[in-house]
Amino acid sequence: MKRFTSILLAVALMFSLTACGGKPVEVGSSSTAQSGGEDVIKAVYIGALGDNSFNDSAWKGMERARDELGVDISVIEPATTADYGSSVVSAVNGGADIVLIFGGAYADTFNEYCARFPDVYFGGLNSVSADAADNLVMASTADHEGSFMAGALAAMVSESGVIGAVGGVEADSINRFIVGYEEGARYVNPDIEVLKAYVGAYDNPATGKEFALQLNREGADIIYQIAGGSGMGVIEAAEETDGLYAIGVDADQDAIAPGKVLTSMVKRCDNVAYDFIKMVVDGNFQSGIVEYGVSNGGVSLTDFQYSKDVVTDEMIAQLSEIQEKITSGEIEVTDLFLA
Repeated sequence: MKRFTSILLAVALMFSLTACGGKPVEVGSSSTAQSGGEDVIKAVYIGALGDNSFNDSAWKGMERARDELGVDISVIEPATTADYGSSVVSAVNGGADIVLIFGGAYADTFNEYCARFPDVYFGGLNSVSADAADNLVMASTADHEGSFMAGALAAMVSESGVIGAVGGVEADSINRFIVGYEEGARYVNPDIEVLKAYVGAYDNPATGKEFALQLNREGADIIYQIAGGSGMGVIEAAEETDGLYAIGVDADQDAIAPGKVLTSMVKRCDNVAYDFIKMVVDGNFQSGIVEYGVSNGGVSLTDFQYSKDVVTDEMIAQLSEIQEKITSGEIEVTDLFLA
């Protein structure tokens, strides 16, 4: 698999930063769909919307592509992992030219269906075990770098000296966040204790809340959620518990519980989705991996709009220094995908 050149990455970033087994559910389409008698490019996103996380963020990029590039967009929401393959088949049977599937659980899907449908362009996110394919591009967000900064902030704010993390499932794609979080926390406070728990699913907020409350009982006063829809339970626990704060993930979740979500570690899934579709529309598709990290704005913390009574100017200045050190390479954060 060949990598994008630095020129292609720069161009992509310039553009970005200025019901399962059935047919795709049409969510929005371009008004130019049949302009000039030509068929418009059709892009399908496979994933569960409404998670206030990376799926919703990716969908915003799809909507932008619809509005700015004139593509037709639709979504298929698989009920279980067993439905991933049938969702791809439904997308292709529905005329998809582009299929986007974000998340580390889809490696086997890419391995099978990229080869089965060589005339369809596939785009993924952080599914590093997928085989090389000429019709597959994979975005890699430096979740470990953004999580390092989240952990550093947690250590700065924590009064108990104990912080926590709640993951969706126990897998490298989640532990990549947690390892970075732990390293960032210990960079600020070598003696801090980091507790962790795994919900076992991405769609169980009740259990996410239960685990967050248990970690709080064990002393954690800041909890980083890396659990998709299950993480909404972590935020709910923080909202209802004095002295407990949450850190959001993937999308900006600060406004879900203003003042109780210290920040969110966002990854620009919207830019990833838009960039990929634009490459196909422009005829510039190249298979390979493109990286989005701290240095190019691919991952970052939000701006503490609701938490400035807790996150001080001194903390923000220290975080800026940490970001500069990650960018320069002075701080090297462990990446489980490369371990």
